[in-house]
Amino acid sequence: MVDDEEGNRRRMAVCTSCESAYAARIASDGTVQPIGARDGCRCGSTSFDIVGDEDDGRSVDGA
Repeated sequence: MVDDEEGNRRRMAVCTSCESAYAARIASDGTVQPIGARDGCRCGSTSFDIVGDEDDGRSVDGA
């Protein structure tokens, strides 16, 4: 996990629909924003699973 100056965390996130992986920013409110994909996944989904030890199993809607 990497924190930026705005308090956002950077993690790996996987689309819950097509399983595409993205580097993502996770805001302090829990919203997930894939880096370089402002509108969500290329399949159209905005729901992602965060990959990593502390957030395993959590599905997060990026909207």
